[in-house]
Amino acid sequence: MKRNLITKIGILIAALIVFAACNKDIVTGTDPYAGGKESLGVGFYINYPEPGTAKPGELVDFYVKGLKGKLDKINFFVNNTAVEVVAARDSLVTIKVPAQISSGNAKIIVGEEVFYGPRLEIEGNTSVDENYGMVKGFSGSVYDILPNAGGFIVAGSFYNFENEAVDKKVYRNGVHFIDANGKTSSNMNFGQGTFGGGFIRSIAKTNDGKFIFAGALGTFAKRMVNNIVRVNNDGAIDSMIVEVINSSNDPKNSLDTVSAFNGGVNDMIIRAFATTDNKVIAVGNFTSHYRVDYDYSSRDSRRYIISSAKGVIRMKENGSLDSTFALNNVGPNGRIMDAAMIDNERVVIVGTFTTYNGKAANGIACIKSDGTLDETFTLKGNITRLFALSYNSTLKKLAVTGIFTGAGASGKVSNVALINTDGSVDENFVVRDIGTGILNYAQILNNGQVIIDGTQKTYEGVPRANLMILEKNGELLQRYNSLGPFTGALFKVVETKSSLGEPALLVGGSILQFGQKSVGSFFRLEIKN
Repeated sequence: MKRNLITKIGILIAALIVFAACNKDIVTGTDPYAGGKESLGVGFYINYPEPGTAKPGELVDFYVKGLKGKLDKINFFVNNTAVEVVAARDSLVTIKVPAQISSGNAKIIVGEEVFYGPRLEIEGNTSVDENYGMVKGFSGSVYDILPNAGGFIVAGSFYNFENEAVDKKVYRNGVHFIDANGKTSSNMNFGQGTFGGGFIRSIAKTNDGKFIFAGALGTFAKRMVNNIVRVNNDGAIDSMIVEVINSSNDPKNSLDTVSAFNGGVNDMIIRAFATTDNKVIAVGNFTSHYRVDYDYSSRDSRRYIISSAKGVIRMKENGSLDSTFALNNVGPNGRIMDAAMIDNERVVIVGTFTTYNGKAANGIACIKSDGTLDETFTLKGNITRLFALSYNSTLKKLAVTGIFTGAGASGKVSNVALINTDGSVDENFVVRDIGTGILNYAQILNNGQVIIDGTQKTYEGVPRANLMILEKNGELLQRYNSLGPFTGALFKVVETKSSLGEPALLVGGSILQFGQKSVGSFFRLEIKN
């Protein structure tokens, strides 16, 4: 054992000698983190400008340290818009607000280094109405808003409103009624709504004062439905009592309370519309119409009558399929993205299709009240796809949004087209340069202005919020577009009045923030003229 220990010690000594000899040849490298540029010591030392809110043309002071010896090298920006430096000292920079700009954070670039500073609010004619009663809003997306009885029916994919689900254990599932000031109203009670999953995408009001809710919903108020339901003006489901098969000895099981609108489809309904005779037009990417045959159904089991029905269908007041409207129609050869009903109960659809019922319809199709295609209603141009559609019934104009160029007789209309009810394009409205962004939604207001939303970062080269208000010709006026940023997506706009009686917009969508205010997918935007 002693011999083994001596052997191990010898090997260790030999290894140390070899390492020491090799170590003579090792060259220590340079510190990879040494030699870098030292920080310039520049920074904003007060986290607000003076004044905090300014108009174009006004002077604003920012408090900055470390500029001594670098005053001729600085570039100043607000919301990524270059601004003129009027005066600069070691601890103070005075800038002039340019004519075209939106609210945002300041930054100074010195050489290759960037130093971020406080936010400057740009004063304008639009502002989030601080006197609106809604605070936290909806926890989920808002897809549709319908004025009713002095308030508004709001539909979407939410389950909570104003944190009531946490504070009061009251859930608002897919639909809720609010008053004119954004507070919960008891005028309509929808029970548990779409509890259990699903959402409401579209609301329509019938001539007899009832409402159609459509979307992706399997139940409403604990009753089985097939993506569409009709409710009374108090919010309760429009129901009826029917005789069913009784498989038990309990005579009560011979009757069942069911939805009076006995109709539906096998996939989500994108839009639903009510006709003058209380029929319902449904638009979506479904392929079948469902109707319950109560003669062969029980309380626990339903037998369905299934009929082929694609894309755009009309149902009678009782929910049955209207066979006089597009019977056995082929529908579009691609997906429908959106729809609107215009005059004479015609329905315009947009999407990724190129034909409808086998006839040419490049991204847009107008279906007449008899279900046939209006082949004169087209949008000429280089169309990749169309996303969204809205209709202003006062001005009788559609706004269609998508990826397209060269539309209209002039070939100058791109991204958004305003279309008259005869299918002609409003040549006066032309969207300006939006860079690499895409416009996802547009809606015409009653005064002819157009509110748009998309992924664009700039408009005519000037950084702007994603939500913008354009003039009748597509021009962007500074006074209506000073707010920013807008975080989210726009789905619906309703014109109303602010708390001060000014024109205002109720804005719904999937929205987290506008300006400095956090919003729960819903807010009121005040517009001063």
